[in-house]
Formats: sequence, C-alpha cells, structure tokens
Amino acid sequence: MLKMIHTQTQNTKEVEEKAEGRINPSNEGKLFPVCYRCTRVPKEGLYDGFRVQGMFFCSNCQQELFTAEQGSPEYQEFLVLLKGIFY
Repeated sequence: MLKMIHTQTQNTKEVEEKAEGRINPSNEGKLFPVCYRCTRVPKEGLYDGFRVQGMFFCSNCQQELFTAEQGSPEYQEFLVLLKGIFY
C-alpha cells in the first residue's frame, strides 16, 4: 500500500508537469486522456483504452486488469479503483 501511495504522489507531479506544458510541449493546446490508474497518456489517445463512469483506463492497464489473478495485489488495486468509481 505504501508503494502505491508513493507512486501516486510521483505520478501526480508528472500529471501537473504535463498540464503546465513542461512535458511534451509539441502537444500544446490538445487534450489527451490520462489513465485513471497509471496517470499516463496513451499513444493512441481515446482509442487506446476504455472508459468507466467517465474514468479512462489505458490499454496497458486494461490488459493487466484482465490478466490479474484473483487475490493478487494488482487485482486488489483494481477493486479499490473500481469501487471508488461506482460508490
């Protein structure tokens, strides 16, 4: 759980830098989806993932969700994220 919190803090800074235009300035003025789980912008934009209740998941996280074994830490992480969306 502590690792996930550290990663979220690091990714939040990365998202803020993208929003301020410090990362990838060639995309200035364009809006791209940001994955709800990994906070990355997918290469194919909106066509590289799926939405649930307005939250976007990239295809990499989608693949991890579909292949995660029940009871694994990844599976539990997805459960927490999805419960946060629906409840």
